[in-house]
Amino acid sequence: MAYGIGVLGLGVIGRRLIEGFRANPHFHVVAGYDPSDVAVDVVRAPSVEALIDNPEIACIYIATPPATHEELVRAVALAGKAVFCEKPLAVAPVSARACVEAVRAAGVSSAVNFPFATAPAAVRLKELVETGALGENLSARLTLRFKTWPRGWQYGAVGWLAGAQQGGFTREVVSHFVFLALRLFGPGAVVEKSVERGSQGTETRLVATLRFARATLTIDAAVEGEIDDFNRFEVTGSKGSAVMSDWYRLRHESGDIEPARADGGQIEELAKLLGSGASRLATLEEAAAVVDLIEGLLT
Repeated sequence: MAYGIGVLGLGVIGRRLIEGFRANPHFHVVAGYDPSDVAVDVVRAPSVEALIDNPEIACIYIATPPATHEELVRAVALAGKAVFCEKPLAVAPVSARACVEAVRAAGVSSAVNFPFATAPAAVRLKELVETGALGENLSARLTLRFKTWPRGWQYGAVGWLAGAQQGGFTREVVSHFVFLALRLFGPGAVVEKSVERGSQGTETRLVATLRFARATLTIDAAVEGEIDDFNRFEVTGSKGSAVMSDWYRLRHESGDIEPARADGGQIEELAKLLGSGASRLATLEEAAAVVDLIEGLLT
C-alpha cells in the first residue's frame, strides 16, 4: 500500500523529504503547496485548504516556519489526516501543547521529524547508555560553532531563521540535541543559562547547563570561527565516553559509525506509524518537551 502524502512548504527541507518519499515504495507524493513560486517537480495545490482536503492524501508533511505549525496541525488533525511535522514543533510551550491536544482529540497518527530518532549513530549511542557500556555518573557536553547564522546554505531561502521570533541556532540546532538528551537521559530542566544576542535579536552565544534524570548536559554554542557547521556531542561515564560529531558520526571503542543521513529511516518509520500506529519517530509529546526546554533557554 502506498500512502498519499501532501507537503506543506516546498523549501529546502520540504524538497529534500519529497525526494525521500519518492524513493520509498510505501509513499506517493500527491501534491504540495507553498505561497512562494519555488521551482519543484510536484503537483501544486491552489491553497492550504485544497491540499488538506484532497481525498488522495492520508498524511500531511508540514515543512513550514514553526510559528505556523499550531494552526496547520489543528487543520490537518481536524481533517482526519496524519500529521508529520518539522521541528521545532512550536515557538512557545503553550502552542506546542495545543498541537498535542489537537492530534489527541482528533485521534490521528502524528510525529515530529527529529532525525536522531532513527539515525544509526544516535540509536547506537542510546544502546551504549542503556546497556551501561559507558558506566555510571553520566555527563554530556554539546559544542556548536557556526561561521554565520543563518548558515550559508540557508541565506535567502529561509529568512525567518535570522529573526528572534522563530529563528536562531538554539531552536534550529540545539533542539536536535535536546531531543537526543531526552531520549538518552529522561526528563530534564534548565539549571542555568547565559545568552548573548546580535543586532537581529537572535543569539550569538549560548552557555547553559541542563539537568536530566540520568545526566547533566552542558552547552557551549556560538556564532564564531571559520567552520560553517561544527557540532560535537560527547557522553562520558565511569567506563568511558562516546562522541557524536558531524551530525551523524559516532566514535566509540566498540566500533565507529560513519555519517549517514537519517531521512530514509525517518520515512520508513513513518510508514510503520501509518500502518501499525507504532514507530521510533519523535512523538508530539516529546517534541513539546523539547520546546519547553528550548524556550526556557531563550526566555
